[in-house]
Amino acid sequence: MIDSTRLLLLPIALAVASPALGDCESLSTTIQQAARTGDLATIAEQRERIATEPTCPDAFRPKLSRMAAYGYLRVANTRIEAGASLQQQKDLLLQSLEFARTWQALAMLGDIAHAQKGYEQSSLYYQQALSLINDPVVTEAEPPEPVIAKLHQKASEARMLADRYVATPVNHRSGSAEGLALTTVRSFSVKRVPLPVTFESGSDHFTPKGSEAAEELANLLLKRAPHSISIVGHTDERGPATQNQSLSQRRAEALADFLRTRGYRGQIHTEGKGEAQPAVLSDPSLYSQEEIWQLNRRVELIWPENS
Repeated sequence: MIDSTRLLLLPIALAVASPALGDCESLSTTIQQAARTGDLATIAEQRERIATEPTCPDAFRPKLSRMAAYGYLRVANTRIEAGASLQQQKDLLLQSLEFARTWQALAMLGDIAHAQKGYEQSSLYYQQALSLINDPVVTEAEPPEPVIAKLHQKASEARMLADRYVATPVNHRSGSAEGLALTTVRSFSVKRVPLPVTFESGSDHFTPKGSEAAEELANLLLKRAPHSISIVGHTDERGPATQNQSLSQRRAEALADFLRTRGYRGQIHTEGKGEAQPAVLSDPSLYSQEEIWQLNRRVELIWPENS
């Protein structure tokens, strides 16, 4: 679980300032007090007023909505601290999203899906959380770097384990890819990303999921045009070490060749590590042995320092 997620709820909620605008100020105070005391019935009653109160500037309505959403998260946090499970808070988290999308709610929903091995859904939740963290307008207070790093790691692991390829979310305003496609998330710098470019057993031929992942990577590189990238192949520990080394190198080169055929003109450095560098996992106890082997069979993209 991302324990720091819950610790960050209240300070953000109470940091929202109220405008001195009569009825809108009263509405803000009502929501803030209800959020502080866990009065969800009062918060629910304010939903329509948040959208229609004429004295509220349109630019302030999203802040009111986030304040209301944090009320639900505060109650969920209180219940967890009292011994309830995160799974039992799912309805509250979903209700909070009806007011506003917050990275904390998405991260906790990702944890719930992840624990149930719903890896496609958990990766989507985690990636959406990363995108929200990266938006300083929506997320004014940046979470600590270790929290972002753990969230990024779990998003990567879930995407690797999903049965189908999980596409990265796209910012609808800018059209740019976010989530695991980001090279920085606020102060957190992404050094390397395990790619869900999967291969047929013992082969350097892509699976259908691997082909989708390779295509999206090619499109991303064509848009961003980094001057160089590195691709490192890895295997699990089964089989002879010399064969694993050769296979990991061939797989790295197969992906590099594919990217070149799609038009990427930057330098591509390839390397095969075989079984020598198993994946460092967020929590190995979450995974079966087969899933750990799957996470070890990977190719990693290493971005250049100035990407």
